[in-house]
Amino acid sequence: HVGSSALQQLKQIGGPLSMQGQVKNVTGPQHKRLSMLQQPQERQTATKDSQSNSTQPPHSVVSAMAAALINFMLMFCMCASYGMIMFRESRHKAHRALGVKMCLSSAFLGGGLMSVLSGIPVAIGGTDLNPAVFYGTFVDVIAEDLAMQLGLTDGADARRLKSSLPTSRDLCTGQHLLNHRFECEKYHEQLRATTIFAVATSSAMLGVIYFALGRLRLTGYMSAIPLSITEGFLACIGYKVFNYALYFCQFEPLHFMSAAALGLLLYFCKALHIGRPAIVLPLVLMIPLGLFWGGVFALGYDAAYMRESKWLFSEMENEPFYLVWADCLGKHQQINLNAWSKTVPDLMVMLIVCTLDCALKLRATESKLPLQPDPDAEIMRFGVFNCLLSLCGGAATYMQLKFNVISFGVMRNADDRRAGMFYALLCGVCYFTTIELFNYLPKVFLSALLFFAGAGFVIDNLWGSRKYLHLSEGLEIVGIVAVFVISGQLLFAVLAGSLLSGIAFIAKYARVSAIAGRPLRGNEVITRERPVGEVAHQSLIHIAAAWMLILRLKGYVFFSSSQAILQCIEGHFKDEDMSCVPQYKRLKYIIFCAKLLDGMDASGALCMLRIRRAAARRGVRVLWTDLTESLAEELSFREILDMDLDLYEDLDAAVTFVEHQILDYRAAQQDKWMQLHPAFEADAKLMRQRICFEPFREIFLSEGARIGCPWRYCSRLHIKRGETILCRTGDANQPLYLIHSGAVALWECHGAGKNHSLAKRLSSVRRQGWFLNTQAVFGQPASADAVAVEDGEVLCWSKEQWWQLANERPLMMMELMKAVMRQEIIFKQEHDLEHLHDAENERYSRRRNAFEVSEQHNKDAMETMLPSPAQTCEPTSGGQKVPAPPIILSEVFGHKSMQMLPQLQARITDMFIASALGALGFFLPGEEGILPELPKLLKECLRIAFFTFAERRAVGDDLPQIVLPASRVIKALLHVGIFHVHAEKVCKDDLLLEGFLDLGRKCHLARLAPSQLEKIELLCSRHDDGTGLFAVAETTDMLKMLFGIEFDVAINDAVAQCWGPETYPDTHITSEQFAGIVSWYVKRRERDWNLLQGVLEILKCTNNLLSDSTFLEVDDLRSHFSPPEGTLPEEMIWGADWISGGQGQGILDVCSFLTVFLTNLQLESGRLPPACAFSESDVLDAAEWPAMSCDDILERSISYHSPGHTAVVVSIDKKTSETLDPFQTPRWARITLDLLEIPESSKAALCITRCMAGVVVLNVICICLEPLISGKRANQTSEARSIWLTADIFFISVFSLDLLLRWLATVSLDPKLMTAVSFFTHPANICDLIAICEIFFDHLMHLPLLRALMLERIARIFRIAKLVMLSKDSKLPAVAPLAAFILVIMGMYLIYIEQDA
Repeated sequence: HVGSSALQQLKQIGGPLSMQGQVKNVTGPQHKRLSMLQQPQERQTATKDSQSNSTQPPHSVVSAMAAALINFMLMFCMCASYGMIMFRESRHKAHRALGVKMCLSSAFLGGGLMSVLSGIPVAIGGTDLNPAVFYGTFVDVIAEDLAMQLGLTDGADARRLKSSLPTSRDLCTGQHLLNHRFECEKYHEQLRATTIFAVATSSAMLGVIYFALGRLRLTGYMSAIPLSITEGFLACIGYKVFNYALYFCQFEPLHFMSAAALGLLLYFCKALHIGRPAIVLPLVLMIPLGLFWGGVFALGYDAAYMRESKWLFSEMENEPFYLVWADCLGKHQQINLNAWSKTVPDLMVMLIVCTLDCALKLRATESKLPLQPDPDAEIMRFGVFNCLLSLCGGAATYMQLKFNVISFGVMRNADDRRAGMFYALLCGVCYFTTIELFNYLPKVFLSALLFFAGAGFVIDNLWGSRKYLHLSEGLEIVGIVAVFVISGQLLFAVLAGSLLSGIAFIAKYARVSAIAGRPLRGNEVITRERPVGEVAHQSLIHIAAAWMLILRLKGYVFFSSSQAILQCIEGHFKDEDMSCVPQYKRLKYIIFCAKLLDGMDASGALCMLRIRRAAARRGVRVLWTDLTESLAEELSFREILDMDLDLYEDLDAAVTFVEHQILDYRAAQQDKWMQLHPAFEADAKLMRQRICFEPFREIFLSEGARIGCPWRYCSRLHIKRGETILCRTGDANQPLYLIHSGAVALWECHGAGKNHSLAKRLSSVRRQGWFLNTQAVFGQPASADAVAVEDGEVLCWSKEQWWQLANERPLMMMELMKAVMRQEIIFKQEHDLEHLHDAENERYSRRRNAFEVSEQHNKDAMETMLPSPAQTCEPTSGGQKVPAPPIILSEVFGHKSMQMLPQLQARITDMFIASALGALGFFLPGEEGILPELPKLLKECLRIAFFTFAERRAVGDDLPQIVLPASRVIKALLHVGIFHVHAEKVCKDDLLLEGFLDLGRKCHLARLAPSQLEKIELLCSRHDDGTGLFAVAETTDMLKMLFGIEFDVAINDAVAQCWGPETYPDTHITSEQFAGIVSWYVKRRERDWNLLQGVLEILKCTNNLLSDSTFLEVDDLRSHFSPPEGTLPEEMIWGADWISGGQGQGILDVCSFLTVFLTNLQLESGRLPPACAFSESDVLDAAEWPAMSCDDILERSISYHSPGHTAVVVSIDKKTSETLDPFQTPRWARITLDLLEIPESSKAALCITRCMAGVVVLNVICICLEPLISGKRANQTSEARSIWLTADIFFISVFSLDLLLRWLATVSLDPKLMTAVSFFTHPANICDLIAICEIFFDHLMHLPLLRALMLERIARIFRIAKLVMLSKDSKLPAVAPLAAFILVIMGMYLIYIEQDA
């Protein structure tokens, strides 16, 4: 697993320890409101809901009517509120019914058309808050201009008309109406006609824009507008809605706090999906109304009394629906185009905002509902609907996403259109009849609905967007809202937002592409670490090519350049879908390499978030590498990545992680292959048994090269993580090393003239089967530092041992040299290609290039290494032909992948040799054969193995006895190179020397039948020179004549030399010895024959012969195997077809089929054998034998020391390396910061944090209770003022002490002036400073200027803001938005009462 890889431990990159924390599966593309309420738990709930929708319940009329009733109640109340917003001034109350009717017509006609024609069956249509707010602005502008044209007011009064507060002059009411009766009548007629015209015109223009966007398929481009601007505009809408809600309550604390509580409750019920919507929402709406009227009637009051007491709005008289045409078209001369023209700037802003709102709601539908509508087709339909509505004077309409979600939640299905139809009918009833219901709705209730509507803007856009925006982009939103608050005009906010966005764009503009080069696939990247051997690694390449896509990002990713990244990913997904690529061949991992990335803005981040969500829907995981700490925190803050799961230090670490996942996948696939036949699992056990014992599996490619006990020519060395340095750069006379277990990192020096340690960089991490310090073979000094990064064992050959090996076992030495050269060629080519590219393309090269450099040189070098493939021949013996099986492997072995893997070639060749021997009848069961004698060399190797693993036991008073325990018999056999015997099949009794020699003879040699011995005698007689002997050099030709197979001459000579020294002269052997050689070869191929039988059975070969024209097809696999659930035979064949790169089209050639069972995908952790014992005197006593158990647990950290530099401590529990600071920081300062800023550092810190949180909450409660209990500050008694001042002093004292201690501790850790100043540049510290400064400057110094600047109210606002910052770390999803909600409402109230004072 990647968590234990050496690179992870060495570089501490914080790779994932499991796959349980997958990328959050949040579906759907970019949408307008990236709600901060959507915490992981909620997203998981949403995912479960969407999954459960695959089995939707049957349609129900009752549930449809319930959904329609709930949506109607909400929409009617919202339409009433919209009418109040449009004509909010008291002098316009006669027109409020008109505004309600215009909104109801939108709900009736728009909702009805959508319920029938929309591609979203549960679509609920109607006007939205955005158009209503702009309509209110239109009315104010038109009223102002009409009043001036008719001479009803002067400029000063006109300016007061457009303010958000009630005018100080009653226009066209009371005495003013008596004095200007004619002008006031004309004023109202023109206001009414012009307003209808303005609303109808805006609906028509929106309809044209919607239709054009859908027709030209431009909806997707709306997301290119910077997120900070759209969030700022929508936050302004929320602010204005809150302002209307406060205005309806006339800023009375009891009224607006009750309304805010009810609106917030309704919002959280919807946002957090509390309970069943069919029950919860009606209760939340009806219970407050029932309690209100129940209390009224219980106290003996009536509606008239409540209206006089300002609990109800002024009575609204119903108006017939046809007045919309009568008062506009019927009185077209009353339409004042001059007054309407003044609304054009606001109209332009409205068109932009409503278009964005509609497009983004369509985009968000996928994430909220189990639907995938076509946004372009839907918005085109909305355009047609709005054009039709403009003919009826209706307000602009489009889909209301929150109402859609309510319908879906009530009906539990997304394809029932009846809820929308019933809803439209109910709205139509009110539209055509009466709206008298409004007269019985309390102000608090309508204000609560406005708070409910505005909460989505404030919480999602003003507060929730902080998760996706950088600090500077958050300040852009604050600036847009500030401009709107000061000016009261959205136009100025638009201009300010555009200006701020332009400045930010220029500052962050990147003139180069965001993608460096072309995207890379998994087989085009070279990694430093190989988790398995080269053979197994090559078998993973074609899976990596299909599963992995690597994009190297560079420059600054902003709202324009991010589209190229999105198109690249979506294009790949689209190609997979269009090509119908099977799931197992599809992309599984996207890796973004950010080595050259400078950063990204909010739109780029949103694009990345969209990519992540699209990838999550397809089961694709997105990984990030080479991120700077600040950029990683920024992306984590925006929820683009999970720093614990998706972040890796560099591309090498990420690719290594993916390779581990592919390795797990291949291992699981291999386990399924093993189920095809018992022979396959048996051979795999033998393979793992050898790998656990020695590292020579891919070193000695033939058994002949291993004859002679290689253990006597090498030494063993235990390596400790971080303590063992095998060699340093420039060291001479160091041994050659071969890793058996553990891992060793190579650090190379690069760059001339630099300090030795500073110039080191990690070159590679090597594991079992890899050589180290290969320069020692050529007499050269070491070229790298070799540092152990995992505990383990290595073999080493000193110069003396190497020369002894060369003299006594030249073939063994030659095989070692070949293995060293093979590894050096591969490593050198990859190393040279790594430095061949410039900085932009560093370490990104195509893997196939690593095998194509210097092709002729490789060919010449490998010709001396590769065993010759068996060829067809027809030798004769005694005038009779010996059958030769068809072994033609040149086409398969000519593949580049096979050319670079002689280890695999050798084993496949052995399989074909076993096929040939089987054809000759050597493995047929029959009569008991004769077992030849062992040569002296093999007997000597058996004795060494026996003494090495035996123990001396005391048996009573007799002399100690040397016994080989049964548990170590298999190890002794492995010691002499017998790898074809299963541990469980070895005798279960302890053995003496004679017994072990007899066992070794049976394991070394095969019994030969009399008929086979006769053939051998006949063959030997034809080569006998009359002395009964024949030359050793002739054994190759004799074996070729006997088996029909051409053997390697050097290997045959090495095998024959085992028997040669037993005769005189030693260059000749007898026929009995030749029979022993034949027996030795046959025994070695028994394992391959057993495996071959399973292969032949699966391939349905009846002649026991293999050829490269034999194939395995999908149907063959199905006939022999019932794959587990979720496994396809095609997938198994594709995963195994690595030689052709998975292009076999469901057919697996015989060589690829064999590689499935000949490839080891695991590195077993075994112990090397002890030092060789050559005689009885070297045998250990039983008590001296160490327990053959696993090594102790690895230490948690290592230290790598470089001369003249501090030690770099690398801990696997941390993500980064830390340099030990020789200076000790003040202990009290560190303790103070831990207590005040890091709650998880100790229980005391957690307690202090909770106490501070309690103080903050209590302070906010006091701020909210003060106006409720004592009223405005100006009207408070001196006693009440003293009580509240005392409370303020207490809270500010606590906050001041906290701020002072943190500042002193920070400065103590780094006593510099810059540290003292920079402490107050952090936004949280700035907030704390402003929150406490009021008590010192206003109350203690009594500076009137500060009171004029509203410092007291601003300080209180910032004290409420402390609650917002405190809530960010809360695990409850409702705490943070609740704090933001309180901050905005109380801030508006505090500013209002200060202005009023």
